[in-house]
Amino acid sequence: MKSHVFALGVFLLTCSVSAEEETLDVQAFLPLLERNSLGRKILDVSYSLRYESNEQGKVDSGKQDIHLVFDAETEKYREEIKFYTNPNDADSDIFYVTMWDGKECVTWHRSVSKKPGFRSLGQGAYEYPGSASIHSRPLVNIPSYVRFYYDGSLRPFSKSVLEHDPKLGNLVGDTIIIETTSNKFEFSKKTGVLKKLDYRDSEMTVWKTYEFSNHVECSGIWIPLRIVNVWRESDGRETYKGIFSVDPKTLHLLDKVDDSIFYEALPTGCLVNDLIRKKIYTVTTADTLPNDVGALTKALEKMVEQALEQKEAAEKEMREKGKKRE
Repeated sequence: MKSHVFALGVFLLTCSVSAEEETLDVQAFLPLLERNSLGRKILDVSYSLRYESNEQGKVDSGKQDIHLVFDAETEKYREEIKFYTNPNDADSDIFYVTMWDGKECVTWHRSVSKKPGFRSLGQGAYEYPGSASIHSRPLVNIPSYVRFYYDGSLRPFSKSVLEHDPKLGNLVGDTIIIETTSNKFEFSKKTGVLKKLDYRDSEMTVWKTYEFSNHVECSGIWIPLRIVNVWRESDGRETYKGIFSVDPKTLHLLDKVDDSIFYEALPTGCLVNDLIRKKIYTVTTADTLPNDVGALTKALEKMVEQALEQKEAAEKEMREKGKKRE
C-alpha cells in the first residue's frame, strides 16, 4: 500500500512538470489504473440498464434489471437479466441467465405469462421452463457492465496499457489525461477516479465513450455507481446510449465465491440445444442432476425450495379466488 501511495505521488509530481511528456513511467500511472480496475476480485452487483438504440433507422429502447457475479481473475461469470418490453404487462417479462464456468457456457431464457404453465408465481402469473443452449465458449466474453475495464482485445487495461505507447495528455483543471493509440483516459487529479474513457479507431475517431460518476470506494478500488455508455458512427451520429445505475446496497468485491454459483440445474421441461454434445432434448428430472455430490445437494435443495415456493403461491392464489367468491 505504501509503495502505491508513493508511486501515485510521483505520478502527480510528474504531471505537474510538463504536458509534453514522452512515454510515462510504469510506476507513475499503474496505481491509477489499478485503483480503477477489478484486479483479482470477484464483483457481485445488481443494477438497472436503460438504453436507446437507433441503427439503420430502427429505433429501440428498453429497461433491464441485472444481477452480475463476475470473477475478474478467471473471467467466469453469472449474469441474470430481467428484460422489460412493457413493465405493465406480465406477458412481456423475459428472464435471461448466462453462466460461464470456464468450461461450458449455458444461456437460458424463460418467460412469465398470465397463462397457466410450469410454475405459479402467484397473482395469476406463471413461469415457463423456457429453452437453453450450451456452448464451449461464452457468446459474450465480458459482460457489458464490466466491459470498460478491458481494451479492444479483451485484456484488462491495468495489464495492457503499457503495450500501447501511453503518453501524458494536456492537463486541464482537475483532469489527468493518459492517451494510447486506441484509448483516452481522463482521471480526476484530486481523487484518482476514472471520469471518462474513449475508444478510438485507427484514424483516432472516437466510436465509443464511457462517462463515470458517483464513485464509491470498495476494498480500495473506485467503483462508479452511474455509467453512461455511448456508441457513435464515424460521422458522430449516436447509435446507442445505455445508462447503468448501480444499487450501492448490492455492491460487493469478494476474494472468493463458491463455484456452484456459475452452475444451475435446468428445470424439467426446458428445451436444450447442446452444441458441445451435438444433441437437442427436453430436460427431465434426471437430466438436471449434476454428477458432483456438492452440486447435486445444492440442486436438490433448489428443487425443494422451488416446489415449496410453487405450493405457497398456488395456495395463496386459491385463497384469493375464495375471497372473491365470498
